[in-house]
Amino acid sequence: MFEYRLDTDVAKFVIRSEPLGLWDLWVNDMPTLTFATPEEAASAVFVQNTGYVVWDQLTQHSAPAGLDGWTEDKDA
Repeated sequence: MFEYRLDTDVAKFVIRSEPLGLWDLWVNDMPTLTFATPEEAASAVFVQNTGYVVWDQLTQHSAPAGLDGWTEDKDA
């Protein structure tokens, strides 16, 4: 399994590969949405379309626009 992780002051995000080749976005250890690519999931975090209302309604945040700034874990 492959993961990308991003810790913010508000939430812990994880983009996790799944067996069918899709990517799940987890927020604070809860699955939220599924994406075709990890880049799409990272973009959803940046544009605040995660399914996690607390994050999605913030007026400002520190998440990067893409996967730059996320931590990769190839052995998750």
